[in-house]
Amino acid sequence: MGSFVTVRSQAISLESQTESLLSRFSKFAQTTSSEPSSQEKSLDSKLENVLNQRGEVMKTLSNICNENPNISASKLSQLQRHKEVLQEHWQNFRNTRSAIQQERNRLNLLFSVKKDIAQQSIQDEDTYIQDEARRIDESHNVVDSLITQAWETRDQFSSQRAMLQNANDKVVQTLQRIPGINHVIAKINTRRKKNAFILATLITVCILFLFFTW
Repeated sequence: MGSFVTVRSQAISLESQTESLLSRFSKFAQTTSSEPSSQEKSLDSKLENVLNQRGEVMKTLSNICNENPNISASKLSQLQRHKEVLQEHWQNFRNTRSAIQQERNRLNLLFSVKKDIAQQSIQDEDTYIQDEARRIDESHNVVDSLITQAWETRDQFSSQRAMLQNANDKVVQTLQRIPGINHVIAKINTRRKKNAFILATLITVCILFLFFTW
């Protein structure tokens, strides 16, 4: 089992080693990566082993004190102090490990959000391009429809013009075939002109009569 002094020297050496390891381990909380490095894993495991080893040393010191009823109060006080330091180091180790994990979770969440935003941006860009292509296609369809309607209207006008021309030709041909029809039409036009002249003269006389007699 060894003497109290020998075992306590081992405890002091392990305490010094723990403080050095904790100092190195705390740096990972300041420069945390998304995944633990091999160095971080090794240091974490080594720290936990050293702390467990110190726990065994504390048990040995406690057994020495219990088996020696004449143990001095100073040694009991030293044992108590070693136990308190061990608890402090355990707490420091757990806090640092928790801080590293929290920072790692934050980084992973940030990376995940950035990735989602990037994917959403790509999807939005694709959707925008698809919408623009759809609107362009719709515009082309409208233009094609207007052009088709214009051609149909043009064809209708051409057809109507051809029909009117055909009807006019038929009327002319009919007039040419019927003897004396042109003479009759000329007389009708002459009579219409005479009637219009007589009516205009009558209206003029009435107006002059009213003007001078009013």
